[in-house]
Amino acid sequence: MSGQKNHELPSSEPADKLMQHKSNRARSRRRLWWGLALISAGLVSTTAGALLAISFASKPLMQSQLAQKQAGVFNGASISGTGLSFAQLTHPVNVLILGIDNDDNFDRPQLSTKSTSAQALSSCSDTMLLVRFLPDTHQINVLSIPRDTLVHLPGISIAKIDWANLVGGAALAAQTVSQQIGGEVPIDRYVRLSRNGFIQLVDALGGVEVTIPKRMDYVDETQHLNIHFLPGRQKLNGRHLEEYVRFRHDRLGDIGRVQRQQEVLKAIMQTLLQPTTLAKLPQILRVAQENIDTDLSIQEILALVQVTLTTDREQNNFLMLPGRFSRPGEYTRSYWIEDRQAAAPMLARYFNASSNPGLSEAASAEAPSHLRVAVVNATDRPGAGKRTVAFLKKRGFNHVYITDHEVETSAESALKTQIIAQHGNPEDASAVQSALGLGHVQVTATGDVWSDVTIVIGADFPTQFKQ
Repeated sequence: MSGQKNHELPSSEPADKLMQHKSNRARSRRRLWWGLALISAGLVSTTAGALLAISFASKPLMQSQLAQKQAGVFNGASISGTGLSFAQLTHPVNVLILGIDNDDNFDRPQLSTKSTSAQALSSCSDTMLLVRFLPDTHQINVLSIPRDTLVHLPGISIAKIDWANLVGGAALAAQTVSQQIGGEVPIDRYVRLSRNGFIQLVDALGGVEVTIPKRMDYVDETQHLNIHFLPGRQKLNGRHLEEYVRFRHDRLGDIGRVQRQQEVLKAIMQTLLQPTTLAKLPQILRVAQENIDTDLSIQEILALVQVTLTTDREQNNFLMLPGRFSRPGEYTRSYWIEDRQAAAPMLARYFNASSNPGLSEAASAEAPSHLRVAVVNATDRPGAGKRTVAFLKKRGFNHVYITDHEVETSAESALKTQIIAQHGNPEDASAVQSALGLGHVQVTATGDVWSDVTIVIGADFPTQFKQ
């Protein structure tokens, strides 16, 4: 697999406007196509829908229940004359998604589906995401929880949060996550997906395109890892994408993997929005039926799919539980220690975790002199990073530095300078954007971990600043 070099566009205002116009027009066409396709599918596929519903009724997805499963977040309705029902999301809903690290059962297709599900889903969670679907604003908020996060489990005391599923299944995992983030965020539903399930899902989508930022070589027979990637834009099948997501052989370890997981999740969501995905939905649902353990009904899953298809991906927010690495000698094992003070406003804003309504509203930006601003030069223009640092320091941003953090960027995002709100702080990112006079603000945790805001210089960056 070889990388592909991104082509730069001339930096000019008319070109920027043309590019934005084309992007908006393409987005509008895609949404119109999806709307027409979904309406058409609803009109002509009642029989297929009935067969699909019967199939899922014979093999229900539902495996277990959460102790505090919330009712009333979905409204149900029936299709007259068909006996079928569907659900519509009426309120925000929080779904815990667990990717299970089932190494002991990997590459054993001879196991029955029931045996595979029972064994493959009883291990530690390799991935842990809390996802909030907001139907009114057409947004999705995603909180990544590092697997090494320090928690207290019953009967074990100190442990890593990925042990919760191993010890007590989905119910204990949900309880542990809720307690870890203050106990104020209810978890309405859960989804558990095995490694094989992830691989089959990606294959059902026809592969997923990602940008690999660096050469990756890592072999670990005990974990069934044989990773070899060259940098560049590539379309990966399920097995290779799973290897890419699990790579952690760099200085950030699991935190770097969390960032790659977020980029892959965005790429999967983008793939789902492609018109060609509609024809693949039956196969995708069959993969879900055989590989997913959840207390969502099939009607609720389809309701969440509908919300996902109608969201504006530019407005989706990707966060990571803030914290720090444990210090040498602090514990017998290495942990990710949550920063409760930094987490509180983030959880209040994006997950409605506080009784104080003021915290969930737009926050005020930090003073420029207090912000830690990291700069990544993602172009082949030497000196662009240094010029940016000097420019911002003249405008009161005292803590600006060039970082060697590797940022995975799509071909589309590489055209435009990205200003990353690393800790769910778009006001701070907007202040940097205003000072620069350009850039696209996004809430994601894929920037420099120790920054408040990360600037990823793109092809639209000027060769000189107006001083």
